[in-house]
Amino acid sequence: EKKSWPAWLNKLNVNIKSLPDVFTPGSVLAPISQNIISKYQLNSNCKIISGTTDSIAAFIASGANKPGDAVTSLGSTLVLKIITEQPIYSAEFGIYSHRLGDYWLAGGASNTGGAVLAHYFNSQQIKQLSDLIHPEKNTQLNYYPLLQNGERFPVNDPDLKPRLQPKAKNEVDFFQGILEGISQIELAGYKKLHALGAPYPTQIISAGGGSKNTAWTKMREQMLKVSIKTAQYSEACYGSALLARRVFL
Repeated sequence: EKKSWPAWLNKLNVNIKSLPDVFTPGSVLAPISQNIISKYQLNSNCKIISGTTDSIAAFIASGANKPGDAVTSLGSTLVLKIITEQPIYSAEFGIYSHRLGDYWLAGGASNTGGAVLAHYFNSQQIKQLSDLIHPEKNTQLNYYPLLQNGERFPVNDPDLKPRLQPKAKNEVDFFQGILEGISQIELAGYKKLHALGAPYPTQIISAGGGSKNTAWTKMREQMLKVSIKTAQYSEACYGSALLARRVFL
């Protein structure tokens, strides 16, 4: 928040003066030396610019850029991030914030996600079953899909048990029930962030393997009541390039 190393480092007998200076991501640090420019035939206007973490760079790549813009990563786990005007922290729920320009990026991660789907279905089955589900008609199975006990966000309970009962009447309903369960956790996650001070999403950009599932996207839109689109770009390298480009605009 103060764009500096936290004062509590002094309590750890860490000499803050020995640490690197703190810079806002996207800050010009220095020009590149003429020797390096000549050696590697670089543009004479090249500059060294401060970067950011790979996950933040991937968020920037998605195109999200204003408060209320959110990114849901549907990978092996479920990760939510949203732009806010103030930092949000909650050790209890593993919620953290990173500075992003004039705003903040708050987020949390659940233990549910694509790993649960991959445990029960292979990629071909997922593709086939996705064509057979009915996103507009909820199964009412109320699953909480986990591979093992324990959840961190939006519920902090190391002993929380997976809930995949009652048994669905067929494989299609079982598959849809898992998708519904993950979607409900996504909804609960954004509600938790909202309760702690974040805006409720005005739009959600999806990344990860699950973002390509159009039936699932339709289901999530119905549950969250928010427009959802798939990120055109989600690579950290692209986000880093966008961050650096701002210096020259």
